[in-house]
Amino acid sequence: MKLNTRFVITALVSALALPLAVSAAQGEKKGKGTPMNFASIDKDGDGSISESEYVAALDGRAKADAAKKRFATLDKDGDGKLTKEEHAAGSKGGGKKKGDKKNQN
Repeated sequence: MKLNTRFVITALVSALALPLAVSAAQGEKKGKGTPMNFASIDKDGDGSISESEYVAALDGRAKADAAKKRFATLDKDGDGKLTKEEHAAGSKGGGKKKGDKKNQN
């Protein structure tokens, strides 16, 4: 009897804990450190990310001023749009500008 009781209790605890674990994992996916997918930011589908699209994507992660500064750092050619390459380089390299001595090692 004791073995059956332990099994039932273990099963109940596991069944109750699983939804909490799943919910916690989903919450972590939405965290600040999550890389943003280029296509999900490019809302108009024109193949580039405008400053307004970028700021909107960072809503809740960063203040608008910080998002605009980050955008300017990522926009290497200064055309007001992020290409896939600029976005990817920023995701990998922290958005360092060429020639920016403060950010170079």
